Amino acid sequence: MDTIESIDEFVNAAMGMDPEEEPGNLFVSQDSEYQELADETVIEDEDTVRGNVMQVFAVLLETERGSLYFEYPFVEPFEMEEIQEKLEPLFERFPKVVLPHEEMAKKTGKAG
Repeated sequence: MDTIESIDEFVNAAMGMDPEEEPGNLFVSQDSEYQELADETVIEDEDTVRGNVMQVFAVLLETERGSLYFEYPFVEPFEMEEIQEKLEPLFERFPKVVLPHEEMAKKTGKAG
């Protein structure tokens, strides 16, 4: 499994794969990876009493010839929207499978 450092690199590498020659699945997961932060407010909004929690978005493209992995920690919802937009061409090429965080951790060997 190749771990990719940026979403642009991930998309470019995945777009270089032909889904007919290299069939596979695009696994996605979004959850709080940092359990100690799950209940802790990271950023408070002064106008409301709620806060944003650190989330981790992970995407894994598994094909018969190998796999690519990218994870992105984020706090603000707009960050997730930007990532989703960049992944849209891949969602059209490979079947998208949404996984709970625990299953993605097992697939990637990041289960603690």
